[in-house]
Amino acid sequence: MTSKLLIPSILSIALLQACGGGGGGDGGTAPAASTSGSAGGSTGTPASADSGSVSARFAAGASSRYQLVGVGSQTFGRLDTSVQASSGAMTKLSDAVLSGNSVTKDISGDASYAMGRWAAGTVTRSSGSETLSGTDNRAYHYIALNSPAQFPTMGTLSCDAGAFTTPTYKSGGSGTSPNTGSASGSATLSFGAGGATVGGAVNVAASGSAGSATLGTTISSTSSASVTGAYLSGGSGAAVQIGDAGGGAFLVAASYAATLANGARYIGVARFRCAA
Repeated sequence: MTSKLLIPSILSIALLQACGGGGGGDGGTAPAASTSGSAGGSTGTPASADSGSVSARFAAGASSRYQLVGVGSQTFGRLDTSVQASSGAMTKLSDAVLSGNSVTKDISGDASYAMGRWAAGTVTRSSGSETLSGTDNRAYHYIALNSPAQFPTMGTLSCDAGAFTTPTYKSGGSGTSPNTGSASGSATLSFGAGGATVGGAVNVAASGSAGSATLGTTISSTSSASVTGAYLSGGSGAAVQIGDAGGGAFLVAASYAATLANGARYIGVARFRCAA
């Protein structure tokens, strides 16, 4: 059953942060990492530099939104302020700030969105701060975008193969779960009287096991996100929203959690560009 989460209010964001989006209770440190898994494990050596790139700086507007997901929390809300480094990494997303000896991986984006994974540095939020070492499973995945002014009244768009941050281990599974996995997926997008209807899934693989998070939902408002599956309660699912990609194109953006067949749960963010 799909539930919907409207996110324009500060109150709804505060409630999510207070309870960790329903997923804070199952977070933890990854078991001993496997060095032979299909996704590879932790080497114990911190990443030293930002990686990835953007084709243009994110052009934040009055209707900008963001999602930020970590081991113990999921935050969705209005992007009041932001800072983007020369590498393309977003280092400030509303009240969340990455500072210190920081590293951001999987950077991608253009004027319509910005995406990446905070792998190392100090993350400061209203709830406190923590230091990411870059050598374990703790990471924050983010995506920022601009909400459309309105949805089309009808039409079906074709979506590309997507862009993904490297999924990171959250909880569960066996003692051989690696800190990172690999992601792929597909999406569909159509518009009608009910709003934007999204289909597809994000698929995650790690250490010979696989699982997926469904994106299937209908989003009634341009400023809302729809939560699928058991994303906020320790299972597989996603928080899905629509962004404006310009020129009549749209983005399907999601933070997600996928539970693999071996019980390990991985998190990340994904972006699909959809056009006529």
